[in-house]
Amino acid sequence: MKDKILNAGTFFQKKDIQGHVKNHVAHVKGKKAASDVFHDDNGEVRRAELFGRNVLEKLLKNIGGKEVGGIRIYYGHAPEDKDGTIKEGGKLRPRLFLVPVDENGKDIEIDASALKDEPNGGGVGGGLPCPQDCNEI
Repeated sequence: MKDKILNAGTFFQKKDIQGHVKNHVAHVKGKKAASDVFHDDNGEVRRAELFGRNVLEKLLKNIGGKEVGGIRIYYGHAPEDKDGTIKEGGKLRPRLFLVPVDENGKDIEIDASALKDEPNGGGVGGGLPCPQDCNEI
């Protein structure tokens, strides 16, 4: 299990990623009536979310006293404003939440008390969503 967790994920060529993103966008646009949550007010489809290096490095550090074997990415929906900032009262939109896991694939509850202004809890969310912040693939 340890090797499976530590080596989870596969590198893809850019053209393959572009194809998968285009498939996602086409699928969501084709089902617009049932999936308004995926569209912003301009009809743009959520394509990606960027998480910064500093945040990822903090997440990968041994914050909770356990060795981090990988990161699980949860799909969720959170209220956000028109700029893509997660805040109550906004429109419900798809978001990604990153949670550290140990080498057995168990979620690690992180203790961020040593990190200034970081809440204790499960992981990271609130990256920069695309199309608001994009380098189109």
